[in-house]
Formats: sequence, structure tokens, C-alpha cells
Amino acid sequence: MIKHSLSSWYADPLSVDEAERQLSDISQQLKQAGDEDYLPLRILEVSARFWLDRDISGDIENLLATCKDDNCQALIKLVYGQLLLSRKLSGAMDYLQQGFRQASQLFAATEYFEVMQRHERLKHLVLTTQAAAGRTLQELLQEADVIKALRGKADHHCDIRGGHEDTVG
Repeated sequence: MIKHSLSSWYADPLSVDEAERQLSDISQQLKQAGDEDYLPLRILEVSARFWLDRDISGDIENLLATCKDDNCQALIKLVYGQLLLSRKLSGAMDYLQQGFRQASQLFAATEYFEVMQRHERLKHLVLTTQAAAGRTLQELLQEADVIKALRGKADHHCDIRGGHEDTVG
């Protein structure tokens, strides 16, 4: 049985070679997989396809349509949100929030706070419709912390009512 956790990070970037190798391995494993290994293998397969710049939105919709329990639904939404976020794509935080809400009763207490704090930090990232180069979780967290710190300094030092009396009278 393949282990999976709702609090894990599944979206660290893969090179094209790694993604192709993973897809090949997974296709073999899926042929022999039992019911309990099917979902984790499909998630790995979709992740590999994502790193090959393939559109996986239909795969995600199919997985969500076939999984009926909260654990399965939450895992798919969390992984999809992570994948989108790893390339700083719009919509990532929506999926992460949906997955977190769905998983909130399934987490152990420490996992709940770990994921909540992670999402709280990551929400500072600037997301766009153009995919950025893939980033690891650590890189994303560092960038989010820098953005938060810079925004905090800007908010602290900027007078909204003007603040330029010395130069404009």
C-alpha cells in the first residue's frame, strides 16, 4: 500500500526526465494496483503530467467525480492546489482552502496547525495566469515570507494621506 497524508507536500518540481520516468513507472504499477493504491498512483500520475506542462484540469475533475469520501476529495484538492501554487498559478489558494476545509476534521491536531500555518504563509505569494518556473515548498515559503515582510514595512512607513508634503508643498 502506498502511504499518503493530507498534511504532506506533493508538488516539488520534477524535471522532464523525472516526470517521464515517473509516468512510465506509474503506468506499470497501475496495471497491478489494488483499490487502496489506485488513488495515490493516479495523483502521482497527474502530478507527473503537470510537470510535463500538460493540462490536468480534466484529470482533476475526473478524480473528484470518482472519489466520494472526504479524505479522497480533500487530498485531490490539496494536491491540485499545491501543484498550481508551485508554479504560482491563479486558483491555487482556492483549491488549498477547499481541501483544507474538507480535511479539517480528518487531520491530527499537529497536522491541522502545520497545514494551517503553511497556507497562512503561502497566501502572501503573488499568483498569476502565467506559469512560473516550478518552486519547492521551501522556496515558496521563503518568497512568501519576504513578500510579507516587505508589505509590512511598506504599510508601516507609508502615509496613505499623502506623505509627500516635503516635496510637493
